[in-house]
Amino acid sequence: MTDAHGERPAPSILRWAFALGATGFSCGFFGPIALAPDANQGPLLGIFISGPGGALLGLLLGLACRVLPLSPRQRRRALQVACATLALATLYFATPEPAYRGEIVDGEVRGCTSPAALADEAIQSWEREIAKVTWGKPRPGWKQDAQRRLSQDHGLVLELHVLRTRRVYENQKPWNEGSIAARPWTGKDESKQFYVGAAAGASCDTYLQRGRGFYYPTSAADSNWPPIELANFLGLMVLGPVPDRYQELAGS
Repeated sequence: MTDAHGERPAPSILRWAFALGATGFSCGFFGPIALAPDANQGPLLGIFISGPGGALLGLLLGLACRVLPLSPRQRRRALQVACATLALATLYFATPEPAYRGEIVDGEVRGCTSPAALADEAIQSWEREIAKVTWGKPRPGWKQDAQRRLSQDHGLVLELHVLRTRRVYENQKPWNEGSIAARPWTGKDESKQFYVGAAAGASCDTYLQRGRGFYYPTSAADSNWPPIELANFLGLMVLGPVPDRYQELAGS
């Protein structure tokens, strides 16, 4: 439709609201499905945020264009630019955030003992936890199994004085997927216990004489209740060396 001079009329305020609302909704609904299919929120971005937010933004921009001395052509172009900008911004926020991969720990080993030394305390702790639960039963023979495993295990429990930590993330966006991003070092001054499996092959003396060093705690998956994995049963993370791909981050 054109006016008497053959020029198309300027978009109305309602058209602004509809155009930006539809742009925000469609990009916020389908963008996460295509760009971040594993995200928990998924299309909720378009339903609750970018869709309603786009409509409100359209009303405000439509009113602003009514006040400003713009020609109909300039107002149409402004609407196109606004829709494109909103689409790009929504799609950017629909891309996945960096995924947490672990934490580099800078610390000094100040104590070492055997897992068997923590057996009684760990078993009593699990007995208290089990007593609180009325909707489930622990796995049969868990106490005897834990006592046997702890008495036969040749791993170590280290007391590490943590001086600082650095969180490691893996980028997930299409243009930087797979690259590593690390947060700045965070100062600490605390002691924590960690488990070291027998496969590491080191003795207490080895760790106590090592002095300050970098470590990378991990946790093992275990769906049993109480856990079968000794580290999980003791409530400890497994202390290991910093992976090769993170070595550069440990020294920086």
